[in-house]
Amino acid sequence: MTLRGVPWYTTFMFSSDLKQFRTEAHEFLLGQEKPLPTPAIARRLFGARRHEMPETQVVVRALLSTDSRFVETHDHCWTVLGSSILKQSLDDVTFAIVDLETTGSVIGVDEIVEIGVVVMRGGGILDRFETLVWSDRPIPPWVARLTGISNRDLEGAPTFSDVAETVATLLDGNVFVAHDIRFDLPFLSWEFARRGVVRPAVTGLCTLQLSRQLWPELSSRSLPELARHFDVAHDNPHRAGDDAEATAAILRAALEDAEAMGLVDLGDLFLVEKVARTHANDDGGAAASAAES
Repeated sequence: MTLRGVPWYTTFMFSSDLKQFRTEAHEFLLGQEKPLPTPAIARRLFGARRHEMPETQVVVRALLSTDSRFVETHDHCWTVLGSSILKQSLDDVTFAIVDLETTGSVIGVDEIVEIGVVVMRGGGILDRFETLVWSDRPIPPWVARLTGISNRDLEGAPTFSDVAETVATLLDGNVFVAHDIRFDLPFLSWEFARRGVVRPAVTGLCTLQLSRQLWPELSSRSLPELARHFDVAHDNPHRAGDDAEATAAILRAALEDAEAMGLVDLGDLFLVEKVARTHANDDGGAAASAAES
């Protein structure tokens, strides 16, 4: 029973149904081919009428984030330990590393002017794709200075609609990687959606976030700085193809360090911080034992 004047979700959080909802969410996600966003899980648990309510999504995030069985990917979607998604061996995962150059940072206003994609598995490059993209929106002077791309360069370039299916094919079934996925994946998703193209479901991985967890000692984790640190060729920063290539090299370095930590499958990459903390505690304990001996 809901108390008068008390929101339904507050009553829910104190109800005995917490375990039931977590169990249902776990079983639902275990059978999914890709991680799902919070609204999709809310729809499953609470139905179409409530799933878009901010309160409902807060409840779902609270349910999942406090249960160690659930794993949040770098693009803020959810899956579970033991799922076929996370059990993929790092050597067998195919990564689609993406970089975009745009007219600005406002989704729905600005547009993509260049796309770079590198497809990688087992440390080897399987495919590359790079193209300028025609935009109706003029390139601002500051973007032209940063990227070296002018409006004249876009004359004769394909539209996003022309290349959408090619890009979708490169992403389909692969792990989407970007250096700051918060920008590239939502921007690309918007471009797909406004042209009526279904963006393939992906698992999102961010090399910026990985770098924070794997290399906390670094003072800067910008792509050019990481490229310099790891002696990665990066001759044309802020060009999509070159940035995608550099990101692929950074991902390769991250995978090598992750495997050195004993991480073996895709799910481990979303638990790096926890593993690193465990290693630090183990090293601290070993150092204390050595000091006492």
